[in-house]
Amino acid sequence: MSAPSATTHRAAWTPVDLPSGDQPFVRARGATFESTDPATGEVVARVRASEPADVDDAVTAARAAMRGRWRDDGALRGRVLYRYAQALRENADRLAELLTREQGKKLAEARIEVLGAANHAEYYAGQARAIHGRAMALGPNVHGVTLREPVGVVAVITPWNWPLTLLTRSLAPALAAGNAVVVKPASLTPAITIAALEPLAADPELPEGVLACVVGSGGVVGDALVRHPGVDMIAFTGESSTGVDVMKHAAEGLKKVSLELGGKSPNIVFADAPMDKALDGAAAAAFSSTGQICTAGSRLILEREIADEFLTRLAERVEALRVGDGLDPSTDIAPVVSRGQQRAILDYIELGRREGEVVAGGGELAGEAYESGCFVPPTVVSGLAPDSRIVQEEIFGPVLAVQVFDDDDEAIELANCTRFGLAAGLWTSSLQRAWRLGREIEAGTVWINTYNRFYSELEVGGFKESGLGRQQGVVGLEEFTDVKSLNFDGNPTLW
Repeated sequence: MSAPSATTHRAAWTPVDLPSGDQPFVRARGATFESTDPATGEVVARVRASEPADVDDAVTAARAAMRGRWRDDGALRGRVLYRYAQALRENADRLAELLTREQGKKLAEARIEVLGAANHAEYYAGQARAIHGRAMALGPNVHGVTLREPVGVVAVITPWNWPLTLLTRSLAPALAAGNAVVVKPASLTPAITIAALEPLAADPELPEGVLACVVGSGGVVGDALVRHPGVDMIAFTGESSTGVDVMKHAAEGLKKVSLELGGKSPNIVFADAPMDKALDGAAAAAFSSTGQICTAGSRLILEREIADEFLTRLAERVEALRVGDGLDPSTDIAPVVSRGQQRAILDYIELGRREGEVVAGGGELAGEAYESGCFVPPTVVSGLAPDSRIVQEEIFGPVLAVQVFDDDDEAIELANCTRFGLAAGLWTSSLQRAWRLGREIEAGTVWINTYNRFYSELEVGGFKESGLGRQQGVVGLEEFTDVKSLNFDGNPTLW
């Protein structure tokens, strides 16, 4: 892997202080913390943290907003969300640069993320006017009507890896359904979240209190939000053990939860697969976003007949990947988000050396360009036992475990051998096999002859310890509603 060029392509950056006077939707009166650039260690933003009292203020205002027009006017909600989608697109370049500086990902991926967030907002702008109930005849002169009503106040707690797409994936349907929302971004990516929310909060038709943002640690701010008696629902995307804690605290108040959690997704390649496309898919599934995506195809499961050839060709691609600054257009693998994440991933790579064979990547990144950043080499490891931690645990970095199978049943067994069930890939020319394995694999999304393709219209979500509920699509909107039944009796007497 070649070293990146010096970072002369970078323009000077002046740290921003948040929240500013133009961001009253951010409730924060606590101490200041910093977010930093994973490529250089430079300060991106100085952010004032929220305190439990700020959480209380945000929730109180949100509850008051639920008594107004917002919950009952789908056309209003649609207009606000549509304008928000337009604003995200108009500011895509500016937001993408801030996203890359704060989170580290490649600038091209950052721009894709901003536009994906806009797509979610636009899709749910249309859905805001199409929330349907149903009516039925229950007997002579007796009719029933079911309505979908907003849950109330929704806490949206977002991760750092895709902070905009995963924000709008919950925020947009929650607002489209008529809820008020309090957002808590990850502490590693507060600046991009606040910047992306600003045009929505400034919309002249958005009622006061419908949107708020609180920032700070999960242990203080997140805990106060999850436990607040005025919060009716929690939409959390993040690591599985944290999701379990969120669910436990939510249970104390019988709050509704929607959870998308971790993954250890299998990517299965059969001998009859479209081979060149599968090679591209395997590399992209494992190493896009530097592997920091919950649906990463981090387990490559190859049919024995093609395993050696496929792995040889894949290794050549991995060795050619360029590690560097996300703002450098020649970079293939950008830095991971933090020093802590970097150390954890490097520990897994060292474990791979002891338990298996590193067949590509994994070498030391030496040179001045790497000294200040959180860089990790893309790595492929084979020869691991099924119970290896590299096979079983979510690494959240550019590390790919390779396994081999002999028949369909063994492929299914290997695919389902972890506690996760978020996503899977399946590469084959056999429609019959695709249908059978697509049904047998325990995952909320199974891609066939593609990988990591997301559409606002199509639901996603996890099985097993990968989560509860569904995001995106019509079902993703319905997650943010409660069903109410009205029973009309037109008979002249009760009996």
